[in-house]
Amino acid sequence: MKQKSSALTRLTCLVAALCGLFAVTSCKKAPDGLVLMTDPSYTATVFASNKIGFGAPDGILWNRGKLYLADEGRGALAVWSTNDGMRELVDAQFGIDTPEDLVIDAEGNIFFSDDAAGGVWEVDSAGKQHLLAGKDKGLYSTEGIALAPDGSILVGDADQHQIFRVTKAGEVSVFLGREFGITKPESMTFDDKGNLYIADNEDNVLYLLDKNHQLHRVVDRRDYFSPETIFFANGSLYITDSNAGKLYIYTPNEELKPIATFSGQLGNIQGVTVDEHGEIYVSVQSDLKKNIGYIIKIGKEEPLPVAIRN
Repeated sequence: MKQKSSALTRLTCLVAALCGLFAVTSCKKAPDGLVLMTDPSYTATVFASNKIGFGAPDGILWNRGKLYLADEGRGALAVWSTNDGMRELVDAQFGIDTPEDLVIDAEGNIFFSDDAAGGVWEVDSAGKQHLLAGKDKGLYSTEGIALAPDGSILVGDADQHQIFRVTKAGEVSVFLGREFGITKPESMTFDDKGNLYIADNEDNVLYLLDKNHQLHRVVDRRDYFSPETIFFANGSLYITDSNAGKLYIYTPNEELKPIATFSGQLGNIQGVTVDEHGEIYVSVQSDLKKNIGYIIKIGKEEPLPVAIRN
C-alpha cells in the first residue's frame, strides 16, 4: 500500500507542475497529460517547457552539463545550459528541415540526422555548420545515428532500409544492407562492449549487432513493443516507446523493465538521454504542428529513513 500511495503522490505532483510550469502547486484545471511511475523507486518532474525557447524536440542528448535538442518542430538544433539558457546552433535557413537524432564526439563536434532533408549534418566545435553528406550521396531520409568506435558515423535510412557509414571526410558506404532485414532504423547506440543496438520502430524489433557483425533479435514483441529511441548508460539500455507511451530500461539477459507510462498530451514520447548523475530526460511532442513539447526529468527517489525499535 505504501508503494501505491508514494507513486500516486508523485503522479499528482507532476500534474501540478505541468499546470504551474515548474511550480508544484494545486491546479484549477488539470491538463490532459499524466506520467505514472510504474517503478516506485523513480520520480518524475517537468524539467522544461516551450517557455524556455524550444518547440517540439525529437532527439535529445545530455553532454558535459548541457542539453542538446534536435528540435523537429522548429527545424533547428539547439542547446540549453544553466548559464546560457537556450541557444540555436543551426536553423531551417541553413537547409535542415526535421532534425531527428544527434551525437557528439570527444572533440565536441555535433552530428545529426534529418528524415525530411536527409543527410548527415555537422556543427563543429567552433560552431561552423555544414552538410557532411547529403541526398547526392544516397542519404535520403536519415533517422538513427551513432558514433562508431573507429570515429565514423553510422546513420539509418528509412527509405532505403539500410544503415550507412559516413566518414568525417564525408565518404559514404553501406554498413548494413537490405539483406539484414531492418525496415526502419529509428535509433542506434553502442554499448560499452562495442555492440550496436538498433531500434526498428516499424517492425517493432530491438536488434543487437555484435562485434562479429552478427545480427540478433533481442526484443521481438510486435504486439506491444515499438522502440522509438534507445540510449545506453550505466550498463543498461533506456528505451522510449511512443506507440505505448512507455519508458523502459533493459539490461542484457534480463526482461524489459517499465519505469513510467505517459498518457494524454504527454503520451508521444520521443528522445531519451541520461546525465552524469543518472538522471533520465525524455522529450515529449505534445503537438508537433503547433510546436508544443516538454522535457520530463525522471530520477531516483531518495529512500525514506526507516526507524527500528527494539
